[in-house]
Amino acid sequence: MRTIETEGAPTHNGPVPQAVEVDGWVFVSALFGTDPKTGQLPDTAEAEAEQLFANLSAILRAAGGDLGDVVRVGIFTTHLQRDRPALNEVWKRAFGDHRPARSAVEVTAFGRPTKSPRFMVEVTARIRGGQAGTDPS
Repeated sequence: MRTIETEGAPTHNGPVPQAVEVDGWVFVSALFGTDPKTGQLPDTAEAEAEQLFANLSAILRAAGGDLGDVVRVGIFTTHLQRDRPALNEVWKRAFGDHRPARSAVEVTAFGRPTKSPRFMVEVTARIRGGQAGTDPS
């Protein structure tokens, strides 16, 4: 198992890697739409979803892949009906014709007392021939 880390996505507090890779399968840990440079969440659902996919793209690049390698996305959101349209629009732009499996679940909170993210995702990707590891950028 290899750990995948990049400065292009927010890090976790505690002993949680951004992602791990085993035999080309990449498992992205709980990922939020936090700006990795400022630590802040964007003000709108659309901007937060855009940052979330930028973070995901950075992690997948560090693993040697891209959004086209995503197999499944589990979405957790605090306001499913209200924020789903914004998420869906960003999803379409991010994935284009690629259609990974997906689920969406409404939750009350993410246990982050000083922040109120709208979205969290857990992602599985399959990168064939990619090299996972640590990306210094």
